[in-house]
This record gives sequence, structure tokens and C-alpha cells, in this order.
Amino acid sequence: MSGADCRIDYAFVDAIDQSDSDPQWRDAVVETGLLFDGYSTSVAAPDLLATSRDALTVEAWIAPRTFGSRSTFDPDVDDRLSPIVSQYAPGGDRGFVFGVFRHGTVGFKAGLGNETASVWSEHELDTYQWAHVAATFDGDEGELALYVDGTEVASTSIEPDQSIAAADVDCLLGKHPVRADPAGPFDPDMIDGVLDEVSVYAATRSAAEIREDYQAGFDANDGTLPDVTENEIGLDPTVYEDDRYRPEYHALPPGHWMNEPHAPIFYDGQYHLFYQANPRGPYWGHIHWGHWVSDDMVHWRHLPIALAPEADAVDPDGCWTGGATYDENGEPTLFYTAGDTSKTPDQAVATATPADPDGPDLVEWEKADDLAIEQPQGIGLRENDFRDPFVWKDGDTWYCLVGSGVEDGGGTALVYSSRTFEEWQFRGHLYRSDHDVYPELGPVWELPVLLPLGEDETGTQKHIFLISPVGPGADVEVYYWIGEWVPTTCSFTPDTEAPQLIDYGDFHFTGPSGFVDPQTGRSILFTITQDNRSQRDHYKSGWAHNAGLPLHLFLQENGDLGIEPIEELQSLRQEREVTLEDGDRATCNAALADLTSDTFEVSIEIEPDGADRYGLLCKQHPDGDERTLCYYDSDQETLTVHREHSSRDIETRRTVSERSSLIHSGDLHLEDGILELRLFVDRSMLEFYANNRRAITTRAYTDSANSTGLEVWADGAVSVSELSVWELESIW
Repeated sequence: MSGADCRIDYAFVDAIDQSDSDPQWRDAVVETGLLFDGYSTSVAAPDLLATSRDALTVEAWIAPRTFGSRSTFDPDVDDRLSPIVSQYAPGGDRGFVFGVFRHGTVGFKAGLGNETASVWSEHELDTYQWAHVAATFDGDEGELALYVDGTEVASTSIEPDQSIAAADVDCLLGKHPVRADPAGPFDPDMIDGVLDEVSVYAATRSAAEIREDYQAGFDANDGTLPDVTENEIGLDPTVYEDDRYRPEYHALPPGHWMNEPHAPIFYDGQYHLFYQANPRGPYWGHIHWGHWVSDDMVHWRHLPIALAPEADAVDPDGCWTGGATYDENGEPTLFYTAGDTSKTPDQAVATATPADPDGPDLVEWEKADDLAIEQPQGIGLRENDFRDPFVWKDGDTWYCLVGSGVEDGGGTALVYSSRTFEEWQFRGHLYRSDHDVYPELGPVWELPVLLPLGEDETGTQKHIFLISPVGPGADVEVYYWIGEWVPTTCSFTPDTEAPQLIDYGDFHFTGPSGFVDPQTGRSILFTITQDNRSQRDHYKSGWAHNAGLPLHLFLQENGDLGIEPIEELQSLRQEREVTLEDGDRATCNAALADLTSDTFEVSIEIEPDGADRYGLLCKQHPDGDERTLCYYDSDQETLTVHREHSSRDIETRRTVSERSSLIHSGDLHLEDGILELRLFVDRSMLEFYANNRRAITTRAYTDSANSTGLEVWADGAVSVSELSVWELESIW
């Protein structure tokens, strides 16, 4: 088939939020290879099986970036390959598929019309390395065989004198002709990496011929195969550089899907932050640990994937969220949720340590062979809800919280302690609320976090305990209590029983994780900002979600929670675009009239002079038909963001309203009525912080690129004592 004229499908050939771009090509073994992005790239090949075939050989060079795990949409299917070449109709046992199974093994399936013959290899390919793979079908002799790097690695026998039945489906490179989930846009079992010199022969090539093809790759490269680096086949963030919704100064992966940042740790002069990632596409599934490193928690660098599911490890079905701490030698250790759906319970806590603790970026991590903590039995917990370890050291003892839920009850955070760092003792429940009184807290608590806030006026040390509820009836937000943590009893006593929302953004601000910054002693919170877009939007844009700004949490004089973006974010400020003191609304708006940026910070202090409601209009079109309003209502004592007119596109409004409300509102009491508002606009991202006490995180997907206007808004007279606007630079 080499040299045939084939159509290439790729999401950005017809992009929706950025300029169109062609599929990506990379230097390969023979000549130039096509980079398959893991979710949208495929090649429509000629109709190879117009008639039945009694002999077939398929060969290819492949440099995998990742492998699939158990199928995201059909977890009971254990033989679904990521196809190098596929023209297979499973319902009728017709056609063939040759590809890579989860965790990197190779397989070949041949539909014989009334049954399917298959051959599987236990040999695992390596990511970021070239491999030559081949499969042969000899119907006359009844033999199927697999080859890796010129060597036969598996074979199987069937009844002789059989043929591969013609399949009336498309023949594709990189994906299945028939998707696992026909209702959605994603196929979770596509090739992720580079393919080169894909060849299909209507003959059974001999082992010697396949060995010669393998050797030809060496001969074409002076006796060695090309190196495969992250720069060459890793996700390329420049693909999205003119996407008008993709943030520039919020942390996000180089591409595809992410969920909560977690496991922050400072080591050898750098901050490390990890995140849930699906490097195979912008959808949930195939959970890995992404990795950033930074000097200041603001400017981040992308590093290779830190943890990936492995067949022979404790985590074949996903490396889920966790935490980080230092061992007895002061070296980092990651605690993470290991997924293994072959077991019940299917979640446990595992650990990983740096392969080289003296390495500059801690790029490679080695997993422990044994689990660190397993779900306790006989105490009434839900069967498969045991995840998200949060770890820290207090004195000479390490502590670990694990999110869980009680059967026929509500969520809980379990506590463990250890003096040896290896044997963990179950200490009970940190805290449980009354599920009947607070059903919004759901049946399971994910991502438990416990951080010190400082001493209150009596000298009592206060902590904040944060959770993310999930499950039927849960309000998936970040709730918290302020109270006292007692290490000796491993218990937490809240000051008030009622939980509080830390952000009013209605399923935008989620996924808490945090740590005490050893450089400053501050308690820092990291979160994920959900984008609430549709699967189709994710497919076409190629990315999903980003981190929120890092936040400093502290105790205010009155005992309430203080919340503010970390001061290091000021390093992003460019020349001040607007500066004004002691002006009225008209004066301020005249100064703001020429602002056209979509990546900026605003600081404003507004004092009512007759107005009852006052705040900021942002992301406003010159005609006023697109706008987002944030205001304080002094009568109701509420902070509100209205998004009913954030986009004039009806489909956009419908999509975002299915996942989040168009009006976000919550309590805010101001003694003197003075509103101190900080606004961060980062393309589609909007973050409002009021008086260091309340926050609203949300999104605005404007239809027009001209919707960049900013105004002071009020229903009466106000005075503005201070107004500053800074353009903010990219963090990359």
C-alpha cells in the first residue's frame, strides 16, 4: 500500500477557535512519518478487502507516545486494539485489524466470516522508541504470526484453507472503522504516536523478508535507529497558539485533557506540580500524571509524563490523583491512587520515588512494587471509593487523608499515620457531616485537603479542611470548614457545622489540592477550572480545562477565611494600561475605553455614593450584545456574576448552561459597603476576588473577538478611589 494517495483526517484541518492547520509530520525511520495525535488523526486507505484474502501481511514502523488502557467507553472489552491498520467489522466477523493493545502489546485479528482468529504477543513495546511490527496471515497453512523488530514473538494455528472475509467498512490507519461509542465524537482506542512505512501485502511474507525490512531501517540511518524525544513527538502547545479561548497565564497541559493539579512539592530550588492528564485526547480516560516545574509557582515548564498505567504494576487501569511529601531522607515521594479494575476494591494508595533524586527536574519516577495503603474492610465503607491521598509530615509523624464514603451514609475522609513511612496505621474518620442535613455534600468526598491557616485571637491554631463532593445528589464544588486539627487523636472539629463554599462559580472551581510552601510558610491552594464545554467543542479545539490561579489561604482577624491570588502573580504585569485615583464612573470608563486586551488584571475599589449595586462589566462588545457583569448588591449583601449575555451564540449559551448556571451568586457582607474587586481575564477565563473574602471563577465564550470592553457599572452614583489595569504576559 506504500505510496498510495490517502485522505488524512485531523481535527485542525477545519478548526473552530483558531487558524486551520495541517497534520503534523516528523522525521522517521525511512523518510517522514505521520504524527497521530491519539484522538483525531487517521488515514483513509484504499479498499484493501474488496474480496476475501487467503494471505495477508501488514508491516509498520511505530514510535508510540502512549498506550491505551482498558477501553474508556466499554471497560468490559478486553481485546480492542489501537489499530495501525483496520478494516474490521466485529458484528460479522469480517476483515482484519492489526495494532497495539493496552500497555503496548501487539495483536492481530482476522475475521473468517463465522468466527474471528487472533494472535497476541506478550512482548511490550516501549514508548518513545521506534519498533518494527508485522503480522502475517497464511490461510492455506492456517497460521497467524506476529513479529517485533524482525523476530517472531507469537503465533497461532487455525484450521487450514481459510480466508479473511471481505469487510464492507472503511479501511483506516490509526483508528477503528466502527467506533466503540457511536454517540460521542471520541474513539478512545486510536494510535498515539508516529507511524512510518505502513505496508499491506496480499501475500504471506516470510520471516526472512520481515527481518530484511527491519534491517533496512538501520541501513537507512547508518546503523542506528533515530532518537525519539519529547520535543519530536510530545504534545505540541504551538498547535493552539492562536486559540482565542485557551488561557495564556493559567497553567495547562501542552495539549488534550487535564483535571485537578495535585501533589505540589518544593525540592532542590523548584516547585513541582502534577495533574491528572489524558495525553491521548481531550476527554476523560487513560489517566496519567502530567508534570510541571517552576521557580515561582507562576511560570511553569512542561515535563514528560511522570506516571503512566502499566500492565505489570499496581496501576494497570490508571494513575489517579494523590499527594507528595518528603521521606526520612528529605527526598520526594509521590502518593497516588492506583486503579486496578480486576480487583475489588479497585482503588488503593501506591507510591513512587525519583529514579534520580539529584536529577535537575525529577523527570523519571519509579513505582513501589507493593501498595502503601489499602481500603480497610469491615467498617461500612463504599466498595470502590477510596482515593486521592493527601499527605504531610507533622513533627516526627506522617499523616495521610484518603477520600471515601460510608455505605448508606455520606462522604468521609479517612486518616492514616506512620512513624516509619512504610507501615501506615488506620486512625479512623477525620470528620463526618450529617448527610441528611447536608445532602449536597454527597455520598463520597474526593480530594480531602487539610492546611493550617494561622492562630485566631485566642492563640488557637486553626486549620481549613476542604473536600470535593461527588456522587448522586452531590454539589460538585469545593466546600470547607475552619476548625481545629488534633494530631494525637487524628480528629478535626469544625467551628461551625455548616460547610462553606470557597468559590461561587458553580462547577467551574473544583479539584482542590494544596501544601504549605516551605519558602514562605503560606498555605497554597491549587484547583482545576472546568471549562464546561461540550465533547464536540473539546474534539474540535483539542484541549479541555486548565488550572486556576494559585491561591493563598489565611485566617482573617474575624476568624473568616482569607483568599487571594499569590503575590508572585504580580511578576506577570506589564506596563500599567490604566491608572486612576478618586474618579467617578464616567471618568473611569473614559480611561477604560481603549482597552482591547483579553489577558489582563484589574484592581478597583468602589465606594457607593447612592448606588445599591455596583461592580464591573467585562468581555463587552462595542454594541453591548455580549457582556459579563459582576456586581455587589448592598441590600442583599451578595456578590453576583451574570452570564446571560456572555455569548450571543445560542448554541454556546445552551451548552454552558447545561453544565453550569448562567448566574453565580453568594453571600458577601461588607461593613462599609466598599467593594475591593480584583478581576483576572485570561481569554475565556474570568476570576473575580472580592475583599480577599469571596471568589467567583467562571468562563465567557464570546462569539466576537471584539468583545473585550471593560466598564465600571452601577445603578447609581459611585466613587472609585483606585483603579489599575495591567496587561499580563504568558507564563510559558
